[in-house]
Amino acid sequence: MPWRYETLYAPFDFPIYKTEAELDKDKEKIVQEQTPIFNLNPEVKTNQLHKFATALDPYKNPATTQTIENLQRKLARLYDAGILQLPENLVAENLKTIKIVNNNIGRDVDFPKTYTLKKAYSTLTDWINSSNLPQSTKEHILSLNLNNYIQPNLEFDASKTKLQLLNQLKNISLTQGMVRNGEVIIAKRELVTPEKIKLLQSLKKEYRHNAGSSVSNLRTLGGQIILTLAAIVIFSIFFYYSKKRIFYNNKEFIFLYGSFLATVILGSIGFYQNINMLALPVLFFIIIVNILVGSRSALYMLLGTSLLISYFAPNSYMYLFMQIAAGIVAIFSLAQLQRRGQLFLSIFLIFITYAAVYIAFILTQEGEIELTHAFGILWLLVNCLLLSLSYPVIYIFERIFGFTSEITLMELSNPNHPALRALTKKAPGTFQHSLMVANLAEEAIYRIGGNPLLTRTGALYHDIGKSYEPIFFIENQTGGINPHDKCEFDESAQHIINHVTKGVELAKKYNLPEVIVNFIRTHHGKSKVKYFYNSFKNKYPDKPLDESLFTYAGPDPVSKECAVVMMADAVEAVSRTLQDKTEENLKKSVNDIIDGQVNEGRFQNSDITFRDIAIVKRVFTEMLANIYHSRIAYPKLKTEAETESPNET
Repeated sequence: MPWRYETLYAPFDFPIYKTEAELDKDKEKIVQEQTPIFNLNPEVKTNQLHKFATALDPYKNPATTQTIENLQRKLARLYDAGILQLPENLVAENLKTIKIVNNNIGRDVDFPKTYTLKKAYSTLTDWINSSNLPQSTKEHILSLNLNNYIQPNLEFDASKTKLQLLNQLKNISLTQGMVRNGEVIIAKRELVTPEKIKLLQSLKKEYRHNAGSSVSNLRTLGGQIILTLAAIVIFSIFFYYSKKRIFYNNKEFIFLYGSFLATVILGSIGFYQNINMLALPVLFFIIIVNILVGSRSALYMLLGTSLLISYFAPNSYMYLFMQIAAGIVAIFSLAQLQRRGQLFLSIFLIFITYAAVYIAFILTQEGEIELTHAFGILWLLVNCLLLSLSYPVIYIFERIFGFTSEITLMELSNPNHPALRALTKKAPGTFQHSLMVANLAEEAIYRIGGNPLLTRTGALYHDIGKSYEPIFFIENQTGGINPHDKCEFDESAQHIINHVTKGVELAKKYNLPEVIVNFIRTHHGKSKVKYFYNSFKNKYPDKPLDESLFTYAGPDPVSKECAVVMMADAVEAVSRTLQDKTEENLKKSVNDIIDGQVNEGRFQNSDITFRDIAIVKRVFTEMLANIYHSRIAYPKLKTEAETESPNET
């Protein structure tokens, strides 16, 4: 691979550091060529020579005395050279010298000049056999078990040997050579050989070492802080102009900025702990933000964190490109997470994106793919496996920060949820009304842009408070019994208004998320119970009226989804009262109801536009017209008598 950058000159004098392989080779050589230490024990020689002389005395006579004394002197020479027994961890073939210590004075001796027990026995036996002693005397001496007179006088000192080895390993030189200031380290387009890599690694190591001083360290830290603050400022500007409300929501603010900093810290771990950057799951918090807050927030966070983290990566541009490409795939593949399998499919697509970009850069920069590049793919696989842990973490963040994920909404929209089962059982008419409202609102929010699943789920729960006193609501009344006939108008209004308060209480009882509770609170806003309000004014035109008794506590909708549910709730209820449900009548009814809500200021706090409202009206009209379309009357089958012609009677 050629060097793609400008010619690199040494900015200062620095040593050339040995590679790990070279250091391991030096250590292995020291271990193999170590000089073991033996302590000399003079008493062994004295005792063994005395025993040997005593054993040979019976064989002395004028003819053998001189030879026997010569054998004794030869045995003494063996002890003078040194007799030893090697420990199991030392191999005789690898030893060149040993150190013999006598009275704290050590001397190096060539190992071949010393004797092991086996070698000493063999040497003494050869001397006896080659002596001029009579054959019978030789046989008697050899039968004395010569091993009794050959004992090690050199005792292995394991502790001193180990200490000496450790000192030798500690004193291994870490460098080999020097590069002077101004020398060319590598020229542009020069082939990057292992030797050049060693020079580059040495420069990097020395640069880090020089940066370890307190002043340099503070400068580096200051630069990193400035970069981080700059990224956070950019991150904040995005939110200020696109999602200002998070600055007034402490939990969401802490979650987003905490996730931002956690992602930067996670990315910097690889740099400071020498972990491969490809293995770090830096998209972890971005995926969670995307699921819990939204794709726009996740995209801003992706851009800000990727710019920072790529600073720590060896190949910054490749790493930045990889993170942005994989991050965009993650954001858009998880825009509407409604199934568990969708998350794992997204992680698979992230891995494919990572691998494709990685291979593309390898081919672009090096021209070929080698076996060593497979390790990069393996690290990317580890990265994606760690991303799968985001699924259980989502639930934790939901509980801590009060978010509601698409998966939770799917679970809540299941008709078998206890709250919906109770509504179905106690107020079946209200449940059918809620289903109609959910269908209308979901389609409308899909057309104008919003969260259809959130809208549908909120619509299903908006009237759960009616299960407390279902008989007071017309859709649940049967047999012509209406309890309002026995109530005053203001009392009836309170029964109607009470379903909102009871709905909030039931929502808390069933631990429904706050985002669903908002639909219950706001689906009437601060409007009036007009039927009983108008009835009271018509019957008692001169009587003082306490309007608070006929007015919902609110608040008005604060989101597009809540506003659409308010419209759908009113439109569906009124559409049931129409006698002639033609498309023209339905259109007029829809326009009158929604225009009335607009004139009352019900949507002033929500982010819905007049264009959106026009689309909602059109959607409601189309859907109601399809629901209430006229049907043809099926002809009855005439009887045989009816089909008989007059001429036949």
